[in-house]
Amino acid sequence: MATRTTILAIFGTVGFAIGFLAFLASPLIAAWLPTIVLDQAIVFATISGAAGAGISTTVVSMWARRA
Repeated sequence: MATRTTILAIFGTVGFAIGFLAFLASPLIAAWLPTIVLDQAIVFATISGAAGAGISTTVVSMWARRA
């Protein structure tokens, strides 16, 4: 069975990779964003993604703190 440290290291690595790729993609997104019209699907997808990230972060943090 994987240890808590291993699982947290995996989550940290995934988080780093997402942030790294987002940083690299940010100039492209900044240039592309004004050219699209923010329709309802994009807004709801953003809200859903933020909610999913918040829930998963909370669950992992609660799991990491348990004794």
